[in-house]
Amino acid sequence: MTRPLFTKADQFHDLTDHRDKIAHLRDGAVALAHGQPLFNFPPPAAYVFKIFFIFGNHAAYAYLVFIAICVLGFALVAWRAGRPSRAVRFAATVAIVTSVVLGYPMWFTADRANIESVVWAVSAAGLCLFLRKRSLGAAVLIGIAASIKPFPILLLLLLLRRRKYKDTAIGVAVLVGIVFAAFAALGPTPLQAYRDLKPVEPRYMNSYVLVLAHVDEARFEHSLLDGLKSAALILKMRGHHGTTATVESLRNRPGGWPVVRLLVRVYPFVVITGLGMLIAVFYKMPILNQVTALCVAVSLIPPVSSDYTLLQLYLPFGAFLVYLTREVAIGKAIFPYSSMLALAVIYALLFSPLTFLMIYAGDAKLLLLLALLFVAARSPMPCTYFGDPQTTG
Repeated sequence: MTRPLFTKADQFHDLTDHRDKIAHLRDGAVALAHGQPLFNFPPPAAYVFKIFFIFGNHAAYAYLVFIAICVLGFALVAWRAGRPSRAVRFAATVAIVTSVVLGYPMWFTADRANIESVVWAVSAAGLCLFLRKRSLGAAVLIGIAASIKPFPILLLLLLLRRRKYKDTAIGVAVLVGIVFAAFAALGPTPLQAYRDLKPVEPRYMNSYVLVLAHVDEARFEHSLLDGLKSAALILKMRGHHGTTATVESLRNRPGGWPVVRLLVRVYPFVVITGLGMLIAVFYKMPILNQVTALCVAVSLIPPVSSDYTLLQLYLPFGAFLVYLTREVAIGKAIFPYSSMLALAVIYALLFSPLTFLMIYAGDAKLLLLLALLFVAARSPMPCTYFGDPQTTG
């Protein structure tokens, strides 16, 4: 039977391809550093994989059960956060859960069994605690998420903005402590484990960062760096997106395509500038706007960002629906219909496969994420339920 979105050969492989490496964790970090696939994660991720492999040949099913538990937990949070009216609460919960269950980011992540779902679940739980003014628990969970994949650490800016310096420090300490403990567990010493994993970095850079993505993979990539690479390729082709032959010739050029290497060198400055602009624009905006902006940043800033990271948008989307039911629907806040429609369309497209765009799908998602930032920057969403001060209508 033909699968309309994903090939059967790739099903669960982001998990199962690491089986042999995780089986030899007793051999230390060397087991992770050599062979295929590349283990391009912080060391705590190895123990996340190991938890699933406790179930042996049923690891993929254990992963799907984990996904189901996360969705049920998300449903419970949505139900508790909804407007007290039972009918409105039920409708909002159904809308949120349906978007998660049927949304493309969840289907893609579950199909590949990527551990981004774990990062999302932990960081989203942290954001839920933050939105209910439980900053210590939020900091701890964000620190745990960032120890598996680093970019959720940006979410700690929410605590810094509110001068929760102690809680922010605890979040960073949790991150550092877990990473150090993972290095120590890999052994024989933390320093030696770090040295053993060091060769993975240049292999990862040469395989994914310093080259153009394969044409059949580019549709799944939407980072800012991917957008810069795509723009450079379109300029080279004088307005036409690169063909398979063109991209492969540039990928296989000895030493790589110099333009991509230049873009990689300047990318840190692009990120720093972008974060500075983000902070300047959203610094005084309501909490929901700030959460939306940072969740978009977590998805945009990694040098390689696949569609798994779009999971980060489910939390701000759910919080947006809670804002509409608790504040806008009863007249406590006024939100322009044009902004509401724009956000609805953007979220709907981001939660859709967009496979009909083929090689342009990644570029389209990047533009949609930037559009989401633009609308969030122009449309304040003050919500007393999330801790914003009371506004008058």
